Parts: sequence; structure tokens; C-alpha cells
Amino acid sequence: MLSLLTSVASVVAVLPYVLAWPQPPSAYAYQPFDNVTIFTPPANWTDRAGSYGRSVLLNQNCEQGVPTMLATAAYSPPDGQYFQIFQSKDLGHSWTMISKAYFNGNSSLTGGIILQPFLYELEQPYGKYKPGTVMLAGNRIPGDFSSTNIQLYASEDKG
Repeated sequence: MLSLLTSVASVVAVLPYVLAWPQPPSAYAYQPFDNVTIFTPPANWTDRAGSYGRSVLLNQNCEQGVPTMLATAAYSPPDGQYFQIFQSKDLGHSWTMISKAYFNGNSSLTGGIILQPFLYELEQPYGKYKPGTVMLAGNRIPGDFSSTNIQLYASEDKG
């Protein structure tokens, strides 16, 4: 009985010091949510449909705090062949358009659509690109649907 009381007393005596130790910081505070709209095409767009939504959570440069997310989707904007790149710095609660990636690398292609975007963050060096480089691939299909043309873009500034 005496050893049990001594053990309890020891734990009680040490407990304030244990509780005062710095606790490991959580990676980020997660707040559940659903149904956040990233983008709604303007009413003046002839084709307002979207498809192939894609996103990536950036973390290859060991970012601290809340990680950055990027997202894109295939739309048919009236002013060109491009994917819009959206960014969230609050785990997807809100989004901001930060850039457009134009798919006009092959001037012999006319009309058509761009589809099937894919976002990826390099985990290791690839050619001249460092880890953390964001890659965007897309399929440009000309108006006569005669071919598929994969185009690849690289962003060294996170989008």
C-alpha cells in the first residue's frame, strides 16, 4: 500500500511539469465543410459545362502551416484554349484564380477543345526541374478531332 501511495504521489508531483512541456504543433486545424464552389462560368459563356476537375495538395518543399492546394478543370471559355489554375490556402474553404495555362503551343491546330487536365508536384528532380515544381498536362484536340496533342507546362512558383 505504501508503494502504491508513493507511486501516485510521484505521478501527481511530476504531472504539472509534463503538462507544461511544449506539445507538438498540429499540422493544421481542420474544419469540416462541403459543397464549396471553386468556379462558376459567367453567364455570357456559350458553353458553361465543366469536366475533369483535378486538384493537388502541395507539400514537396516541406511547407509549414496550412498547405496550399491547386485545382483546375476543363471548360470551353470563349476567349481561348486555357486551363484556369485556382489556389486555396485554407484547405479548400475558399479559392482564388491565380493563373491561366494557354494551350496554343502548336499553331497548326485550329478550333477544338482542351480536356483531361492533370496537376502534379514533382517529388524529386526531373531534368532541369527541382522538387516542388508543379506540372500541368492537358490534351488539346483540334476542331476536326484528327489527333490528340498532349501539352505539358511547368511552374516553379507554385502555379
